[in-house]
Amino acid sequence: MIYIKKIILILSLCLFVLGCDDKEVTVNHPNGDSLTYKFFSNYSRDKYTLKLKNNDRNIVIICDGDKNYYEVSDDNMKMITIEKNNYKYKLNDNTYTKESISEYTDYALGYFPFEIKKTKYKTGKERKGIINYTYEKYVYNGGTSVYYFQGKELKYIKNITSLDETIVEFVNISSKVDKNKFNIPKNYTELEF
Repeated sequence: MIYIKKIILILSLCLFVLGCDDKEVTVNHPNGDSLTYKFFSNYSRDKYTLKLKNNDRNIVIICDGDKNYYEVSDDNMKMITIEKNNYKYKLNDNTYTKESISEYTDYALGYFPFEIKKTKYKTGKERKGIINYTYEKYVYNGGTSVYYFQGKELKYIKNITSLDETIVEFVNISSKVDKNKFNIPKNYTELEF
């Protein structure tokens, strides 16, 4: 009898540690009740600062109307792209290049969702390590975004396209924008081609 109780206890612990992912459910007619919508609903896609982390790389995406700022940095490098006034500036090692553009890049595509209040999505549970996250999966033109929540807090975002799949840690989002980020530093030299 004691032997059977030990086996049941060991099996219970194994199920607890390994976890069982819940079956995925499709929400066909949401009305602003998704975790993702509630989380992002206080932020405008026209003005925000979004910070993410991909392993040891920090990602900063800033949008202020018709100006974009995209920075990727780690301990060894910092690459910045600024788009404003129909030009794209690429900054690296105290130099920059400038090129004319007709369209701006949406650097937050797949990370900061568009209108999703009434967008169909799939949801379920997925274990990462010892934590069981609730996820919400949205399909958009060109890819899929999966938002992982612990309670009401966004923790990770997975972006899946036909070319690759990336997962980033969500750091924070703010409605505040540092307008100085859109200026080319004075000590940078333009490289002309």
